[in-house]
Amino acid sequence: MNSFKEIDKRNKKFFKEFLKMTKEEFFDKMKQAGKPKGYGEDTWSNNNPTSGRCGSVINSLRLSGKIPDGYIACGQNDKDGSHYYLINPNTSEVIDPTCYQMEYEYEYGKYHKNFFPQVSKNVLDTMKVLGLEIDKTKFKTKKVKNTLIVSKNKIAL
Repeated sequence: MNSFKEIDKRNKKFFKEFLKMTKEEFFDKMKQAGKPKGYGEDTWSNNNPTSGRCGSVINSLRLSGKIPDGYIACGQNDKDGSHYYLINPNTSEVIDPTCYQMEYEYEYGKYHKNFFPQVSKNVLDTMKVLGLEIDKTKFKTKKVKNTLIVSKNKIAL
């Protein structure tokens, strides 16, 4: 269900429908964003532009609301480190825009939905190159010193 081939097919559809770009255009955007600060030190390159970008890509999508119905943004920690992706909890189908950084098939499954309230420079750089903005109907923002903090926007009933 979540073979590389199946995820690649879902990714291409996701890139087209939600980001209005091809997979190649997405890679070009990741090249423009450059090597993420603190991640992908040994593996990021123009040939591997998604390396170290999983958290910033998924958090950018989460904050902008660019997530397909039925899917959630999540992360997973295991022996190989951490990885972030979108999953449909009902079907276990995965969309993973940065799966291309890995040389193996990732084992998706034991995920968490925890994200830090601080918006990192990596996330801001990713949002900028992808042309995304924080969805103000879903998130409140405030600046604390030089740090952007987000919290869920509670809708009045």
